[in-house]
Amino acid sequence: MISLTKQWEKHQPLVIIKEENVIIKVGREIEHPMLEMHLIEIIDVLKYTKAGLLRVKTFELKFWEKPEIIFPVSDIKAWTYKIQARCNLHWTWDDDFVI
Repeated sequence: MISLTKQWEKHQPLVIIKEENVIIKVGREIEHPMLEMHLIEIIDVLKYTKAGLLRVKTFELKFWEKPEIIFPVSDIKAWTYKIQARCNLHWTWDDDFVI
């Protein structure tokens, strides 16, 4: 049985702001596997609003892609955001970041 720590390490989204880009990788210490039967299907970027979370961007991934997305910082405004990474076997994992 895989420990919860190992599950967290490979499912937790990591947000990196580098130069003019937002880079989101799924897996902090261990990159999430991308196999036909086990993969990160969707990465959502959501914005906190007074009315709740508002979806800003959605990225659908295929098993042959890396569990990573890159988009320009200019695509979003200064705010607090939530990243959700949806694994087809192990639920949705999230993290927050501020621009």
